[in-house]
Amino acid sequence: MAEKKAYILESLKEQLRKKQADISVFKDLLDDYKTLYDGKKKLKTDIKKRGVSYEAQSASGKATIIKQNQSVKDLVAVNKQMLMILDKLGLTTEKTIRDD
Repeated sequence: MAEKKAYILESLKEQLRKKQADISVFKDLLDDYKTLYDGKKKLKTDIKKRGVSYEAQSASGKATIIKQNQSVKDLVAVNKQMLMILDKLGLTTEKTIRDD
């Protein structure tokens, strides 16, 4: 998995280089992207483990209740933020620069 993340980040950095936009502020955004990527993987693991909902004890401890897994909502928010970073960097499928 670390290999895949490294490949993705290097690909994004290369796109910035080709656009001559590999400046500190954009590199910092890529660092934020990397952090979000790590969080996304943890959220996905939690969803695989517990599902989209799970059984829990009520506050009184007398009943079992079904709770929605907060990781599902968090995953949507993280994905949205990652896409916003790519958009702000101008890294979209329409603007990808291919190698010759």
